[in-house]
Amino acid sequence: MSRNPHYIKMINSNRWKLLRAKKLQNNPVCEVCEANNRSTLATEVHHIVPVESVSHELGMRQLMFDYNNLQSLCHSCHSEIHRCAFSHSKEAVQANNKRMTERFADKFLKPSNGV
Repeated sequence: MSRNPHYIKMINSNRWKLLRAKKLQNNPVCEVCEANNRSTLATEVHHIVPVESVSHELGMRQLMFDYNNLQSLCHSCHSEIHRCAFSHSKEAVQANNKRMTERFADKFLKPSNGV
């Protein structure tokens, strides 16, 4: 699970829980399995564009609560997507380092509006 405090707050919110339930109600079959001619009950909701792919809270909020950014998945497919996305390939490590650098710069190096 993420260590980002904004992500943690959003994923534990009632707004997310209601949106998640709505997605599973509207799409009760795993979308990946269905695309492969299998019928598996969806038990999890995945963000297609990762919420933490942006460095600022507003962008994270937009991705978190965008119904069109959600995918109904079974546990197996969800785990596989995350396993591939968070691999330790050179490209994945570079992308993660870039995101962390952007977050650091946003938090500590950019002047605030009140200064």
